[in-house]
Amino acid sequence: MTVETETGPAPSTTSQKVFICYRRQETAPYAGRLYDAMVAKFGAENVFMDLDLDPGVDFVDRITRVVSGCVALIVVIGPRWAELENEDGTRRIADPEDFVRLEVETGLKRNDVKLIPALVGGARMPRREDLPPELQGLARRNALELSEGRWRYDVGRLVDTLDELLPVVESSHRVGPPQPSPAARGWLPAFEGATVAGLAALLGRLLAESIGELKNAEPNEPDPEMIEHIWTELARRTGTLALVGAALGIWLALRVFAAPPGRWIAKGLLIGGIAGLVGGLIWTLPVYYPDAKAEFDKRASIELASLAVSGGVLGVLIGSIWRPPRRSAAFWSGAVAGLVVAAIVWAVSWKTKTADQRVWLSGLAAALITASVVATMLARDRAGAGTRAAEPG
Repeated sequence: MTVETETGPAPSTTSQKVFICYRRQETAPYAGRLYDAMVAKFGAENVFMDLDLDPGVDFVDRITRVVSGCVALIVVIGPRWAELENEDGTRRIADPEDFVRLEVETGLKRNDVKLIPALVGGARMPRREDLPPELQGLARRNALELSEGRWRYDVGRLVDTLDELLPVVESSHRVGPPQPSPAARGWLPAFEGATVAGLAALLGRLLAESIGELKNAEPNEPDPEMIEHIWTELARRTGTLALVGAALGIWLALRVFAAPPGRWIAKGLLIGGIAGLVGGLIWTLPVYYPDAKAEFDKRASIELASLAVSGGVLGVLIGSIWRPPRRSAAFWSGAVAGLVVAAIVWAVSWKTKTADQRVWLSGLAAALITASVVATMLARDRAGAGTRAAEPG
């Protein structure tokens, strides 16, 4: 069986696709823009819209089959979605044979179909009492607004949601063979990620060392330049991990998932910078602030907390880009790896008073944290594949 779309026949139903449900009378322009965005991400063969029925086809059976084969059903809702009327003055949504009603009703009945209301044109979610009993479950679904002013951002949020449901799909305009999944390449991605992160951290910290001159002042000593000292260290850590995050975003997009890296560079810069800033605050304020009570022998425990938090946040970056996303597991893996790095530094009494020592510690920490997180993601991929393979049928 084939499904007709605006762009022509699409392949028969598969286990991975997005169905766009909308009313031409009210939301056709929005649905068209949304369709183009979905096709750019998932490929025309995986996005379905504008169901046309051949003469003599049982439309109830046809809609049921097509919608039931979807993974996600996006219901585009305009301001008058529930109020539009037929020629006889009755509400279209109240007609049991209305196509849109049938599509939504079918999606609501299936636990394996993710139904996502998308509000356009300033629309609000229909009230439960304004819907037929069969559609009242729609009112309980969390809606996503697609506004004109931030269309790309809102569609990006929708894509992030769909990414969690759909494996990475090669767009129909791509050339060349599909990329293997990360797990299919053994543990090589963990080594690659560690190399990328380690080199980026070495370069980032080396450049960051040119930011100001840090004095080797004892903590708790009155020092008029102490605030500048703190800001300098925060800038160094933030800049270093921002570069690490951007490098990991590019590597994950290009090498692991064969996707355009643009959006992941910005995400990497932001999350990496947050990792450096938060970790830097945990380290600098207790140790260097004039009124702090931390002694030198307590620095090691403070570094444990600093690297654990930075490692956890850096792990969230990797886990959020991974497909399917695994932010929680990535955070804890990165946090534990950060603790291990700090414990090693503590155990061998590795001092970080010189620029060279700080550069090498940054590279080692970024490499080990990344290796740990990527290895965790790969292990989860393999465990998930094994579970699916063991399922009957």
